[in-house]
Amino acid sequence: MALKRRSSIILFLALWGLTLSSASLQAQRQPVPDLKNSSYIGVGYVINVPNQFLGFDLLGITPKLLGGLGLYVDAKFSTNSPANDPTLLECITVHQAQVAFGDELFEQRSEWRSFNVALVYAVTPELALYGGAGYSKETAYRQYFDDSQTRGEFGFYWIEDPAESGNRVNVLGGGFIRLARVLLFQAGAESQPLGATVGLTFTFAL
Repeated sequence: MALKRRSSIILFLALWGLTLSSASLQAQRQPVPDLKNSSYIGVGYVINVPNQFLGFDLLGITPKLLGGLGLYVDAKFSTNSPANDPTLLECITVHQAQVAFGDELFEQRSEWRSFNVALVYAVTPELALYGGAGYSKETAYRQYFDDSQTRGEFGFYWIEDPAESGNRVNVLGGGFIRLARVLLFQAGAESQPLGATVGLTFTFAL
């Protein structure tokens, strides 16, 4: 009985190995689908350097629309915001900090949230270009130093700057280039916030 069980296990492992080998060979024989002549959807991770280090994108391309037209959308967020700093003081205005207290301006920083839409066009089987626009919300902050050290922590504190905050129109453009069978590298630029767009998108052929 033990010999039969051992033989069955060996046979199962052998068949399993052959199945995996056959599937691997079939995958290698399949032509790599290209961006211009295949329909794709993609999901990825995208950032704006140096302003937003958290972001996600969706991509769709199909040759049924002008031989490789598609749509790209993304959402990106700042990860290092003074809004989460324990020294943020909501009861002090910029005028009070500068004029009433005479505190020294030490640093300025903005928190960004943006949502973008762009058209994508596959120029070659390995390259697709995109261009579009979106909505960005900027919340500006200022960090001051209080010489008397009665405000904030060791004299340092953050306040919001409403005059420099607001809604912006973001213009973006760039391209996708194939790195591997299912992986695209994204590089581009955008205006609000001004920075370089970098991302990796995993694609799935339809």
